[in-house]
Amino acid sequence: MPAARLSSGLLGSLELTLANLRQAWPDRWPGLEVVLERCWQQLDIDEAAVAPRTARLLSWSRQVARCVELDGQRQALDGAEPAYHSRLHIADALVSMTHLLLSLRQQHSTGAGVVHLEGMCLAIMAGHDFMHPGGSNAWPGQFEQMAIEALHPLMRQVGLDASDQAILEQCILWTDPLCVKSTHQSARQRPFSLEDLQWMTVLVQEADILASTLPQTQQSLTEALSREWRGSNPEAAAKLLLPNSRMMFLEHAALFSSPAAQGLGLAEVRDRQIRDLRSSLDGA
Repeated sequence: MPAARLSSGLLGSLELTLANLRQAWPDRWPGLEVVLERCWQQLDIDEAAVAPRTARLLSWSRQVARCVELDGQRQALDGAEPAYHSRLHIADALVSMTHLLLSLRQQHSTGAGVVHLEGMCLAIMAGHDFMHPGGSNAWPGQFEQMAIEALHPLMRQVGLDASDQAILEQCILWTDPLCVKSTHQSARQRPFSLEDLQWMTVLVQEADILASTLPQTQQSLTEALSREWRGSNPEAAAKLLLPNSRMMFLEHAALFSSPAAQGLGLAEVRDRQIRDLRSSLDGA
């Protein structure tokens, strides 16, 4: 049976989960720790039953989620939480990664080490925009490097393995949009494996922009990002709302190379939007 048909229910589940997050945001928000716990539950990851190394990684993820939640609450009280890079974006990224991993499970047999790799993927999403100030990088990797440096104390506190710390740092650094195209191109040259750092990074990049690709959530997220940019770069903020900018995003950022994304049918979702946009632009 084709992978897209195997995973057909997962896309609907993802869309429903994203909708539920928006119904809760912000007045009935459960908190990022709760969102993270529910992702673990959906993947049947039991913190009490995993190896010590994985338990440290999960503990670190929880602490990161708690820090992001408390910081977001503090900023929200002052009306200063970024419009796009908010707690809602981290939640979107976590549930998107969860559904990508579920899609992978439908296509690949799982080995003994897969729980740690899945925990790593969720940990990266929890921390990838840690303490993001809003806006866009003034130079390549600016905010990504800031996140890594801010996460170091938590890494030391939990006692993360050096190899896990290196993976977290590299994947977070490669969430810079400038790295997306080259990462996908490099990964496509090799067989898929979640143990392959390039392929893990592809999954991270896909989860990062998945909600911004889906028709149900893309408009509100694009508008949120435009509001976030308005103060520092009003010209770019206005351009972001134009159809041509949406086309650029779909063609050059929403690449969806992984078997997980293919199983969810994300390339087809993207391609339909591209066709509709071209038809609209041609008729304008």
